[in-house]
Amino acid sequence: MAVDRALWWSVWWPWAVVWVVTALALLVALGAVVAAWRGRGRYAVAPGVPGVPIYLDEKAVMDLYQVGGYGDAMTKEVVDRVGTTRDGKIALKGLDVGVEGARQSGREVVKTYIENSEPIAVVGVLLGALESAHGVVHVDLRDRTVRGDVALERALGDGARTARLRRIDAYVSVRGEFRETGRHDGTRVFQAPYGDPDDPAEGPQVVVECQSAGLRPDVVPEGVFSARCLGRVQAWKAGSGEMVIRPIAVFL
Repeated sequence: MAVDRALWWSVWWPWAVVWVVTALALLVALGAVVAAWRGRGRYAVAPGVPGVPIYLDEKAVMDLYQVGGYGDAMTKEVVDRVGTTRDGKIALKGLDVGVEGARQSGREVVKTYIENSEPIAVVGVLLGALESAHGVVHVDLRDRTVRGDVALERALGDGARTARLRRIDAYVSVRGEFRETGRHDGTRVFQAPYGDPDDPAEGPQVVVECQSAGLRPDVVPEGVFSARCLGRVQAWKAGSGEMVIRPIAVFL
């Protein structure tokens, strides 16, 4: 019997090693997939546009590209979206440069793309660049939540347990129930309350002032409407309880 076992082991031990190695490899691969999925759920937000854009400040988009530190991310987003032709040229109307040339002339790539694209496409590129660079914090005014991701950790510092909107020194994407509250010289003002009060005018408010030239008046709803504002915190007015955000884009 001992001889039979020795004979069996001498024949099958290489296959046993293969099976063990294969099982270990599968376990490692499964662990990597789970870790990646958890990391994606914690940090990543699917790029794209979460609705119909009703406002876009094109100058602010270019300012963000030029001085905001997201030039490489925006150039990559544009190149990824428009693609290249068979000869390696950027497939963008009015621009005839190769991929290397696009990297060297990124500002012109983005500028030409914005000038030749619909607002919804521009907003998509902007959001994709900000998300890939972990440059935007997501806020929901209705349930008073701030999404914890890399951008929030950078804005508040590691180990922070609470987040105040007025303390966030980063671009914010704020979801809330907005309504128009005023019109001034070339501007229209929208406000949204913190939480979900019965009277939307009650309590602290987020105030967004949009340039009329960048608005799509035929799309702006009447009354109270759910919308998301992408911008940056500009000021906190403690006396009136108003948080002023400079908008780059607003979409339903």
